[in-house]
Formats: sequence, structure tokens, C-alpha cells
Amino acid sequence: MIHNLTLVHLLLALAAGGCIYLSLREVRRRYISTWRLFAPAFMALFVGCVLSLLQLAEHQPAWMFGSALGVGFAIGAIRGMTIGIEHDMYRPRVNLSHAAKLLLLWVAIVVGGTVVVECVGAFFDRPELDLVRFAAALVAMACAGAMLGRALLLTIRLHRADRGSA
Repeated sequence: MIHNLTLVHLLLALAAGGCIYLSLREVRRRYISTWRLFAPAFMALFVGCVLSLLQLAEHQPAWMFGSALGVGFAIGAIRGMTIGIEHDMYRPRVNLSHAAKLLLLWVAIVVGGTVVVECVGAFFDRPELDLVRFAAALVAMACAGAMLGRALLLTIRLHRADRGSA
């Protein structure tokens, strides 16, 4: 333990780095497999859940994290419904503009930023930073919900398009 930084913070940093890396890989590809849609979302969900558990240990209200996840999921689901899907000879592909691709990457970078806020707050361990750490946990849950909602709706739409019903 170094100034209140633990192995949990190392796991958070690795998960946030993996989320950013996998989001970057998804942005560069034309065809996206199902696991590539869900992998960054699950890493972001891991980060959000761990940050929420750290805040629950500080006696923060649990309902706020659930509602942040729900709001993020709704935003991601709406985004997943509005993304265009094209079907070529082999399989459906997601048709995204460059700005829409960068949005996914920015959400992953925000998840990484929440981990940085948590690590800095744990390192300095000042009471003034408790509110900032709480807000970072809420933002991480909302981002995780958005990535998960987007991945779920896109998977459903891609599966339907592959069967010819969309």
C-alpha cells in the first residue's frame, strides 16, 4: 500500500486501459464482432462497479449508482438504435461517422479519467476530495451503462439484420 493506493487501484487502472484500448480497436474496424462490442463495456462496468463499491464503503447511498447506471443504459440504448447498419454480401456492418466513432473512444477516456480521479483522491486522502471521488464513481457508472446499452442494442440489431428481418 502506497499512500492508500492498493491493488484495487492497479486493477482499476488496468481495466480502464483495456477499455480505452478495446474501444480504439473497435473504432478502427469496419466489421465488429459481438465480443468486440461487449468487451469495452464490461471493462467499463468493472471500473464503475469497483468505484461504486469503494463509495458504498464510505456509506454513500446505493440508489444513486443504480440510477446512474440506468440513465447511462437508456442513453446508450437510444444511441444503439440510431446507429445505421448496412448489409453487404457477407454480413451486416455498422455504419458510423467519424465523429460517432470518436464518441465511443471519448466515453472510454472518461472512464479512464474517473480512475485517475479515484487514484489521486486516494493518494492525497483529503476530505475535500471525497465529493469529487463520489462524482467520479457516478460518472463511471453512467459511462458503463451507456457503453453496455449501446452494445446490447447494436448486438440485437446486427443479429436481426443478419437474419434479414431488419
